[in-house]
Amino acid sequence: MLTNLVPLIATADEAAVEASHISKWWYGGFALFVLVLLLLVTVIMGKGRPHS
Repeated sequence: MLTNLVPLIATADEAAVEASHISKWWYGGFALFVLVLLLLVTVIMGKGRPHS
């Protein structure tokens, strides 16, 4: 099992190093955008549908 995990950890570490130039604010902003978008879709799709 450990032999399967080590390459995955190494790949994740390489990806983290490559993405380190991106500000953490971009990740938070993107997450907030997706959350607001999902909320809007939920509100728009919920209009006119009665609750049972």
